[in-house]
Amino acid sequence: MIDRRIALLTSLLASLVTVACSDAQPKPPSAAGPKPPAVKAPEAAGQAAAPAASGAPVPGAPGAAPSWPLSSATSDGSVIEVGGLSFPKPTTWQWQLPTMQFRTLQYSVPGPGGEDGGAAEIVVSLFAGGDGGPIDANIERWVRQFRGSDGGAIVPIREDITVAGMKVALIELKGAYQGMGAAAPRPGQMQFGAIVQAPDRNVFLRMNGPERTVELHRKDFRAMVDGLRADLAAPAAP
Repeated sequence: MIDRRIALLTSLLASLVTVACSDAQPKPPSAAGPKPPAVKAPEAAGQAAAPAASGAPVPGAPGAAPSWPLSSATSDGSVIEVGGLSFPKPTTWQWQLPTMQFRTLQYSVPGPGGEDGGAAEIVVSLFAGGDGGPIDANIERWVRQFRGSDGGAIVPIREDITVAGMKVALIELKGAYQGMGAAAPRPGQMQFGAIVQAPDRNVFLRMNGPERTVELHRKDFRAMVDGLRADLAAPAAP
């Protein structure tokens, strides 16, 4: 009796194995060969990303100012080029890398030497459109940076002229000067300033330094302003 049951169970298991084998489906073969490498987008020949100067628009970027010719360390030393304008200058005014934000150009102006005859500097700033603020507000800011010998406000000398069809505001200041970031006013300082109102842009020029040095270059500064020319064509829009 037991042998019969074992035989019957063995026969049933054999039948189940046969059915399972007949229902199994073979797996498809895996793709042969290695995966193709990822393709990188080609880079433009010679193209390199460079960081923009703080506060300065990138030429060609949406809303950026035109990429006017700009003087550099290797440019003609007798001319300042900025914002489509040119100004004559002495070759002794040496180009420097701008040391502060909003300075488009910077030059060192030699002095006669001595304790009160050190170097001065020329600072040039270009602002497109209405950037930079109103003319009178900037002049008032310059005036507030100076104090008289008694610590009180000074009286500026201002002259408004027209050069090459453009309005130019001239300003002369003298006294103790305290610029941005200075811990205390520095006595015996002087400034010649000029703000050129060109079409769609303003160019600010300032000569700051010891009174002896700035006074020594009075005629040179005025010749620079009077020699202003708007002979540099604006580049075509991209």
